[in-house]
Amino acid sequence: MQDIISIKSTHSESQSHKAIKYLLLDLLYTKNNLIISRTLEKYFGNRFADVYFKLKDGHEIVIEVQNTKIPVKEIIKRTKDYNEKGVHILWILHGEGKCAASAKYPRDQKHLSISPAEKFLHGMYGGRVYYINISLKKTPSISAFFALHYSTPMKKKLRKKFKTRYDSYYIRDTHHVSLSNLKMLCTTFSGYKIARFYDKNVKSVLKSRISSYCQEQCKVINKAVIKQIIKKFHKKFGEFLIFDVILDLAKEKKVDIDTKVLKKIKKKIIS
Repeated sequence: MQDIISIKSTHSESQSHKAIKYLLLDLLYTKNNLIISRTLEKYFGNRFADVYFKLKDGHEIVIEVQNTKIPVKEIIKRTKDYNEKGVHILWILHGEGKCAASAKYPRDQKHLSISPAEKFLHGMYGGRVYYINISLKKTPSISAFFALHYSTPMKKKLRKKFKTRYDSYYIRDTHHVSLSNLKMLCTTFSGYKIARFYDKNVKSVLKSRISSYCQEQCKVINKAVIKQIIKKFHKKFGEFLIFDVILDLAKEKKVDIDTKVLKKIKKKIIS
């Protein structure tokens, strides 16, 4: 910790951005025994990667640490640049940095603002955005890594894109995902070569739980069953995600649902 706190900012890089890079370089190296080489600021011909790892199986990973605001088109450009070189990319945001529309913490919250960049990365990483918070002021502290899943709020008036004079943002409910395993996985998703951790997708977890509940407790999802499902899962997952999962299960014919109830759910969550 003391080594990280002693890092100084430069005219081109903030202290927090620099500190997070050093933290990632050391921490992820100790948690991944498949890493055979590591470096900061590796040059790729047209840009420098914040953090670079090479794995025993030949995969290469770059980590982009984002603290300041960044447009979606720049995320896409950087990602494609690395992908064209066969490199997988892991984006990690400073949860208290300007890249986030509002400060992000490892907890479930309602109606938080997220930036277009956060919204895009959520889709790019299959329903998760990775964050780390670091404070180097009065009481220095570094949070554990965490992931957040975003779901649409139930109130339809909150589902639009909001604009201020200089920025735009969206309102979402957040669902915290802990990262107990910091081993990295290289995969392809949404057409991009990405690196991510082994955290579970929140929607998939809820889908499994509701499916198991229905198999054990009911034959058909009716109004009474819906109330019980909401009572059981609402605190962690929220109503929109519950209804969205039930619609998916109905489409996949994994549950039977009363026709009237199905119509009401569709009306509630379809904007």
